[in-house]
Amino acid sequence: MNLHRSDAYNNICIAGLGGVGGYFGGMIALNITSNYKDKRNIVFIARGAHLEAIQRKGLIIKPFDGEPITCIPNVATQKITDLNLINLLIVAVKGYDLQQMMISLKEKISSDTVIIPLLNGVGNEEKIRKIITKGIVLPTCVYISSRIEEPGVIKMMGNIARIVLGPDPLNPEYDSSEIISFFKNMGIKIDWAENPQVAIWQKYMFVAPASLITAANNITMNGIVQNEDFKQDFCAVMAEIRKIAEKRNIFLPENAEADSIKIAEKIDKDAKTSFQLDIEKKKAKTEIDSFGYAIIKMGKEVSVDTPATEKLLLRIKI
Repeated sequence: MNLHRSDAYNNICIAGLGGVGGYFGGMIALNITSNYKDKRNIVFIARGAHLEAIQRKGLIIKPFDGEPITCIPNVATQKITDLNLINLLIVAVKGYDLQQMMISLKEKISSDTVIIPLLNGVGNEEKIRKIITKGIVLPTCVYISSRIEEPGVIKMMGNIARIVLGPDPLNPEYDSSEIISFFKNMGIKIDWAENPQVAIWQKYMFVAPASLITAANNITMNGIVQNEDFKQDFCAVMAEIRKIAEKRNIFLPENAEADSIKIAEKIDKDAKTSFQLDIEKKKAKTEIDSFGYAIIKMGKEVSVDTPATEKLLLRIKI
């Protein structure tokens, strides 16, 4: 654990404390509030039983290996109106909650606020910019396997926890060394990419078809590559995503599809996608827009047909 003091980002907000926000927010809180010399403030925005548990006993992270860690924020709340101006905002809500969360936080953001969206999908920075005109929005993707095990508890499903981010096109003068140093001091793995869209779309190439296929067929992620028909569907959706990316001048590595298949082969045999779990629980809101309808919409915008995606969407029962 690294407890070095930094003057950067003295008022930090983690909006969304699911598997992603819970882990990264927890690591930041662990490093800040456990050091009495560190006067920075970290706020968790959560809701329901999860919030109540965090308020009672802190946020507990169960590493893939090792003993549970208790992380205590300065404040855990759902009352955004009580917040001060935010220096660093990490947004880790589901895609369907992004718009409302950004609207509610709009008055807490200044021209110096750094906003990091840790969401699935593509174009999240563009969605934020439709609401927030101030601040620095860094295009980002995250690699992590974690979930809420029970209220107040985040369970890691693997050892991978890494953030890839890059420059805000509207703020090219922003000094990236500040945010890179911040995350490293928090013990968080970080990669700075001058063209982060390649990493964002390469992750999307795996997550979107994996989510659709697991939900449509009630199988695990590893199950995709154990059945030839499912594997063909996986490859077909990946091909559609590659064509859309290329039409948008985003050129993915030649081995992106092969890498996605390797991930599915090596992943825990019981691992399910978060979208699949939401479908199983018959949740009123899911990420079907981010993983399915977005592909169809983007395909129409650049004249790319998306029959494989459309076929899977017809099988998913909301």
